[in-house]
This record gives sequence, C-alpha cells and structure tokens, in this order.
Amino acid sequence: MLIEKESNFRSPSAPRASSFRPDIEGVRALAITLVVLYHVGAPGFDAGFVGVDTFFVISGYLITGLLVRERQSTGRVDVRRFYARRVRRLLPASILVAVATFGLARFVVPPLELADVRQDGLATLGYLSNYWFAHQSTDYLNDHSGASPYQQYWSLAVEEQFYLIWPALLVGGCLVLGRLGVVRASRLVVGGVLVSSFALCVVVTSFAQPWAFFGLPTRAWELALGGLVALLAGHVRSWPAALAQALGWGGLLLVLAVPALLVDAVAFPGWAAAVPVVGAALVICAGEGRRGRLQALLGSPPLTFVGRLSYSIYLWHWPLLVLTGGVRGGSLSGPARAAVVAGTVLAAWLTYHLVENPVRRQGWLAARPWWALTAGAAGTLVAAGLVVVLAIPPTLHVDRRAEPIAGATFGKADWTGYVPSNLAPSLATAGRDFPAVFSDGCHAGTPDVVVHDCVYGRPDSDITLVLLGDSHAAQWFPPLRAVAERHGFRLVSLTKSGCPSASVRKMSMVLKREYHECAEWRSRVLDRIDREKPDLVITTNSTNATYDPPIPQAEWLNGLGKTLDRLSSVPHLTVLADTPYADADIPTCLSARLSDALSCAFPRNPAVNDGFGRAEAALVRGKGREVLDLNDYLCSPQECPPIIRDTLVYIDRHHLSPQFTLALSDVFDRYVVARVKAAPAPEVD
Repeated sequence: MLIEKESNFRSPSAPRASSFRPDIEGVRALAITLVVLYHVGAPGFDAGFVGVDTFFVISGYLITGLLVRERQSTGRVDVRRFYARRVRRLLPASILVAVATFGLARFVVPPLELADVRQDGLATLGYLSNYWFAHQSTDYLNDHSGASPYQQYWSLAVEEQFYLIWPALLVGGCLVLGRLGVVRASRLVVGGVLVSSFALCVVVTSFAQPWAFFGLPTRAWELALGGLVALLAGHVRSWPAALAQALGWGGLLLVLAVPALLVDAVAFPGWAAAVPVVGAALVICAGEGRRGRLQALLGSPPLTFVGRLSYSIYLWHWPLLVLTGGVRGGSLSGPARAAVVAGTVLAAWLTYHLVENPVRRQGWLAARPWWALTAGAAGTLVAAGLVVVLAIPPTLHVDRRAEPIAGATFGKADWTGYVPSNLAPSLATAGRDFPAVFSDGCHAGTPDVVVHDCVYGRPDSDITLVLLGDSHAAQWFPPLRAVAERHGFRLVSLTKSGCPSASVRKMSMVLKREYHECAEWRSRVLDRIDREKPDLVITTNSTNATYDPPIPQAEWLNGLGKTLDRLSSVPHLTVLADTPYADADIPTCLSARLSDALSCAFPRNPAVNDGFGRAEAALVRGKGREVLDLNDYLCSPQECPPIIRDTLVYIDRHHLSPQFTLALSDVFDRYVVARVKAAPAPEVD
C-alpha cells in the first residue's frame, strides 16, 4: 500500500498551479480506517479489506500522472530519481517496522514459530512477501488469530513490484506508439494492462484464490484504473459539476457500503473487486479540478490528519494487533483492542515526524539519487541481517532422554512430562512429518480429481485392503502399510485433503466455494473400489470443522449411510472413530513449555466428540459394519497427552504423528488379519 504524496501533483493537461488534493488524503483516511476496523473484527466491517484496493487506485493515479507529466515536460523519465524518491518515501518506515516487528515477536511468539516469522520477515525485506504468502495459501479473508505479523506487507510488495516495471512499460509504450503522443500512447498501454489483468484476476480467482489475491498480475488492473483516471483528467474536468458530485458520492458508497453485501457471496478479488475499485476511481474523478461538498468533507482536518499518517498506521497496526491477540478471532477484549489501535496511531505519529518526513525531505539525499538508492539497499541488508541474528533457533528440548515407545502397551504412567532430547519426530520437524502418501503424490490435494494408482505392499496379493477418506484417514497409512508388508497384502490408498468418504456436499474455505472436486473424486474412488473388489475397506474422516464450515450431524450421517450402502458388496468395512482435536497446535505449545509438557495436555471432552461418535457408531453398526475406536490409546478418560514416552503424539493440532500411529501397528495387525482370513474377530486392546 503506497501513500504517495506529491504536493505539486498535476494530472496531464492540468493547470500549472499547484493542485495538492486534500480530498485524496481523506480517501486514504477512510481506506485505512476500513482496514483497521476489519482487522480488529469490528461489527459491520467484514469487507473492510477493500481499503487496500482503494490505496491501489490512489497509487496508480498519482504515480502514472507523475511519470507521464515528466515525460511530457522533459521528453524523458529520470528513472534514478523516480526510484530514489520511492526509496526515501517508503523504505525508512518499512524497514523500521519490519525490524521492530521481529524484535517484538522474539518476546511474544513461541520459539517454534520464530523460524516461520523469520521467513516471513526475510520475504518482506526482499519485497516478495505477496508471493510468499500466496505460496503458503494464506487466507487473508479468514480468522487472523494465527496470521503472520508481516502479512500486511503483501500490498506494499505489490506496489513496489508495480513501480519496478511501470516506468519501463509507459516509456516503452511511448517509444513504440510515439506518433500518438505521450498521453494517448500511455492510455493504450494502461488500458491494455487494465483489461488483461482484470480478466486474469477473474479467471485465477476461480481456481487459485490466494495467487489472485496476492499477485501483481491479478492486481495490476486496480493500479492501472487509477492511472487511466490520471490520463483522462482533462476529459473528467469537463464533466458537469452536479454529475461529478453525484458520481463521487456514488463512488464513496461503492467503497464503504456495497462490498459488505458481497463478502460472503463471492470469491475475492475476482469481479467483486471492481466494486470498490471503480468506487475509488469515481471519488478521485469527482475532485478533479473542482471542490464541492464531498471534497470539503474528505479534506476536513480530522480526515487529512489520519490520511497523512495512513502509511505508518498501516505498517504498525497489523503487527501490534497480531502480537497482542487483538486481531479478528483473537483473544483480546474490545477495550484492549481500542488501546492497541490508539498505540498504533501514536507509533505512526512518531514514525511520521521522526522517520518518514526527515528522510523524505533530506536535501542532501534528494540531490543524490545514487546515494539514496545505496542507502536503501544497505538498510535492507542490515535489517535482514538483524532478523537472521535475532532468529537463531533455540534448543527445543531438555537435556534428558525418554524411554522408547514399545508396541501398544502404554498407559498414563508412560506420559512424558518434558520434551526429551530423543523426541520423535522432533518439534523442529514435526510440522513437516506427514505419512509417505503426502510426499509420493498419492494423497490427493484440494484441486485434484484424478484417482492415482497407489498400491503398496505386495501388488499381486490375493488379499486387498483399501484405506479411504481425508487426511485423518491418511494419518493411519503407516501402520496399515506395515501390516500389508508384513503379511504380503495389497494396500490401496485412496485419500484426499478435506474430502470425506461420507457422501456430503462440502464447502471449501481454501477454494471459497463448494468443493466440487471432492464430490467428483469421491465418485471416481467408489467406482475404483468396485473394480478392486477389496477384502477390507477401512475409512475415517475429520468430523470436526477445523477450517471448513461444519456439516450438520444429520446431513453427515445421511451421507455416510449413502457411502456405506454404495460399498455394500465389500465383505468387510470398518469405520475408524475420529481422533481428538487439541485446542492449540501441540508442537508450538510444547516449544514454550519444554520442562512442563503436560501443561499442553488437553481435556478429552470436547477434544473427542463422544455424542457424535455414538451416533455415527450406531449408524455404522445398524448397517452391519464395524467401528474401531482407538482413542483410549490416545487419552485417559479425562485428558489426552502430547507425548507418550519418546514419541510426539500430534504433529499439529489434530493430525497424529507417523511414529505414534506405527506404535499401534500390532493393534491393526490383529484386527486386519482376523477379518481378511475370516477368523473370529478378537477383542481390540
């Protein structure tokens, strides 16, 4: 988000007199207010994120006008001075907040998360944070309680990338289309970017929303629309005053009110982003060369005060809210959040007067563009070095070993009250320690509909086992694979992220729409099982809505019943009871409590939904199928431990570690062999 102020800004063809626009300062104030209210979870501001779109339009308007005006008046664009101005304007406050954010995080964030914060900080200082967050499938529009304290930098990265290519694009367009004149050639270039980028935005939003949200190619049209307003300023000034004012008020309504009607209905940005973007463009048009009631309101002292500080407010508000728990979905109370916002304004005021303005107005640097650019690069490298040094990883265990886990013969006496040095997996690697089906391509991702031919054990065996379900089924792959290899069985793994075996309609928060890929994949999988003619199908699913909207119990049971009926020809089918859900990420909790691991234990109720489990078990048994509940291995009647002997039970909040599930392979061995060899079913330990 650029807050670019040129006090002598004139649109192309504008009068020579200085035309600094206080109304644009007021639009900035409204935009940053929307963003902050959205981030603190204020009621009625669920669409406040569109404030960032407004900033994009303003930046495109100011920067395009500045470049084209220089090209008109001098016949060239001094790229060194252009970038030096951007460095003096943006980097001092940006670097200060980036380093301060990590310094604060060092005292607040659990040790295990510091490595992630460091990565985010380095991506931020490299001006690539938007793509870093897109790569991580960051959900900017959801609960922010676990968000990165650097997440707000994504929009600044978009604009910095825009500044990198925009001068070359405009100058190149003028050279190629020189016979049309600077303004007309620039209009064609900017218009082409607008149309192509908007089309790309709509398309990419439909299948890769994070990349559409964070990427420059899918956001460039918003800046381009602002640029087009600057290039059409001469025409805009000829509009009748009454029409301009009406359009301006209408534009303000599009920015402030209409997006709230769309926030839950459509994926963003997509075509919905056109609403606030066009609204911001209309507000800018309304004040072009004229001053009415709208401009008087937007240019009022309270709004211009906030507008002047908006860049620093934007930088400071997010890390302060994230690190204090004041964001949407966080634990901070309303008055405490208000106090954090007040502290944000104070920090922004100090930054504006002590850092932003002194550097921006420094005459020596202004006269020496190369020195400004060198200072910016040096400051960035020093800041990156500080982040790396501050993030030296701590020791994530105590200097003590634990007894190895041995089979499934363990009880409460085997719960470990500390993080042992021989913990498996280690806290540092736990978050990446998923079963092999995740790394070998056999666990289907969210967009996948192809059913891969994933066979383990002995491929030509007469006995076939099938593992079916979502990631809570995939977590049981290690012990089932061990059984298949031990006895020469054939194991077919059919699992997909967020896709239950129950035949239900499911919404995906990743895709921001109904999960059609799940329904298609499930249909193909059931056909595959028909062809396989397995001896035993074992299925289980996540039944706790950790990310996606919950499915009503009656709807779930009906869908599971349909799947069981569809698999009626399978001789043996077992539904595994779902496993517990901790109230926090277990490795992260343990990293802050190395000597008191049991403080990360959690109550069995509600971690295990016994009521839902009983209803599901009754349905399954009513269909003549079996239920296998292994939760007594994970929990006592009262609570569930994070570590048993030398083994970490959970790799996150609700997925079991491969090492722990392997410890139960003997249980699966007895259970599976008894069924596929038609022996009487033994009691499960």
